[in-house]
Amino acid sequence: MAEKKPKLTMNNIGEGDTRGTRPNLQMRIDMNVLEHLGLKMYTSLPAVIAEFVANCWDSAATLVDIKIPKEPVDEDYAITIKDNGIGMTVDEVNRKFLVVGRNRRKEEGTDEIQVKGKTRRVIGRKGLGKLAGFGVAGRVEMRVCKDEKFVEFRMDYDEIQKRLSEEEREDVKTTYKPEVLSWGSTKDANGTTVKLTSLKRIRPIDISSMRKSLARHFSILGGNFLVRVNGKPLAPAERDLKKDCEYVWEIKDEYVDKEAGLKVNGWIGTMKKTVPPEIERGIVVMARGKLIHEPTTFDVGGKGITGQHALAYIVGELHAEFLDAEEDLIATGRRSVLWEKEYASKLRRWANEKITEICGEWSERRREKRERVIREEPEFKEWLQTLTGPEKKVANKVIKIVTSEETVSDERRKEIMSYVKTSFDQQAFRELVVTLEENPSAANLLSAFEEWRVIEAREVLRLVKGRLQGIEQFDQMIKTNAREVPELHKFFANFPWILDPSWIEVYDEVHYSDLLRANFPDDSLDEPDRRIDFVCMGVGDTVHVVELKRPSHRINWADLDQLEKYVAFVRGKLGTSPRGRSYRSAAGYIVAEDVVDKDEVRQKIDNLERSRMYVLKYADCLKSARRLHQIFSEKLEEFEKSKKRI
Repeated sequence: MAEKKPKLTMNNIGEGDTRGTRPNLQMRIDMNVLEHLGLKMYTSLPAVIAEFVANCWDSAATLVDIKIPKEPVDEDYAITIKDNGIGMTVDEVNRKFLVVGRNRRKEEGTDEIQVKGKTRRVIGRKGLGKLAGFGVAGRVEMRVCKDEKFVEFRMDYDEIQKRLSEEEREDVKTTYKPEVLSWGSTKDANGTTVKLTSLKRIRPIDISSMRKSLARHFSILGGNFLVRVNGKPLAPAERDLKKDCEYVWEIKDEYVDKEAGLKVNGWIGTMKKTVPPEIERGIVVMARGKLIHEPTTFDVGGKGITGQHALAYIVGELHAEFLDAEEDLIATGRRSVLWEKEYASKLRRWANEKITEICGEWSERRREKRERVIREEPEFKEWLQTLTGPEKKVANKVIKIVTSEETVSDERRKEIMSYVKTSFDQQAFRELVVTLEENPSAANLLSAFEEWRVIEAREVLRLVKGRLQGIEQFDQMIKTNAREVPELHKFFANFPWILDPSWIEVYDEVHYSDLLRANFPDDSLDEPDRRIDFVCMGVGDTVHVVELKRPSHRINWADLDQLEKYVAFVRGKLGTSPRGRSYRSAAGYIVAEDVVDKDEVRQKIDNLERSRMYVLKYADCLKSARRLHQIFSEKLEEFEKSKKRI
């Protein structure tokens, strides 16, 4: 049985090994600082990994390999970050890495390093990033190699907490001794490997979202700094949200404070749709190629801001190098800016004004785009071309109001404009729109529409009531067998919709009536039909010859033959009207009580219908008119009652 090796701790240095003196590693921790940090400053996995990637940059690495298993997170799950940087000796691990709060730039007297002949400005400053791993993991293991020597050690969160609790509170300084796993000589190249284990999560890691978030933390990707996730390089394009933006505002050397020489670069954009949760809306602030403030909109908002809906679409990136220069203006966790500081407050004020300005421009650009869509819609384009100057001015006002409201859907805008178009011919409606001069908003416009709908509904209700009275009058005329001339002629001239509900706008075509009377004089007719009993009506592009018989009359073959002659004659005279109306066809109707019950009559009726000549019965016209207008009346009365209740 193989001999069991003793656990390597600081208490058994040199026991049972032949590799020389056991490395003596220890972390020096200021109790007050640790209590302030609480080892909880970094709780986001992308932010934690970003801190270790920043350390790789500062160690002159040109390649970083991050491995994130796709398997479910369990007790054996581990994330590794490996670089090809300069690595560290045991002494450097103690003097540099394991000293919490070490200011590298101040201690080394420089903030630059050389990498393959090029100067690189270091990112680290506060010496706290080494604690980042404990925000998401219970254990952080490291393997550092330099000059053919290596050391592996483990830092355990629970052990640190236990060690601190054993120390006296009065002791300002305390130490924690990481567990040394292995050390000695190696042929491995210089570099550092970090392993995060005992993760404080159970949800699977979305590697795609992780890549996007991690990429957004840096503007130094590419070139001589390649970062790979599971073997696939993070491309600069993955952090470039510009391609997903509808509008972009470039910012090049804009002064935050000209006198102090404070400049900012970057861009601000608005996406075509609201920013998805995995990206996080807002503008990141960066310095030295790394995120120093998480996405923010710099407190822009409020009812007084034009286009404030833009904030749900906004993304961007601002580079403010002065925030990480001589004076440290970045908060302890290096993920937020100390806005109360003078230079930082100047940036905040500038950004607030810039975003407010962009919100206004965004709102107008979007409105103009929506307006173009409305104006190019065939239905509205043709209608607008028919308007006169004053009418067009009112229509333009309505379009601007309708397209100014971001929350109104495209379908709703078209619906509103269709309503405007159908109501526009009425002067009262146009006057109602003009009243919106003082408060031209979509809400006020919709309110005006509701008011107009009540007015319009009342007018229609009045019209329907008048039509119902006309229907009752028609009923009496049928019962009393009214004469064709002048009673029925006069009645149908006033109520043409009784013959056909679609006849709303009808012209009395006297020209064609006169032509018929001249061509078919009374004495040319048979004795029973010695009177010309027809009227010509223009509807749309058709002249309708309507022959009226007394309600007691029954239609026979001669009546149908007579109608056929009338229609044929009018069709031959189309285009001769002095009124200039362009009729393209003619149709005919004959109206009576009933039809003679003969096969040849019914056959002729069928033949005439194919040529747009129809037989109507007074009783059917009455029944149809009553049904249609009674339903209309009930609906309008219900609408009127509901408006009164409101």
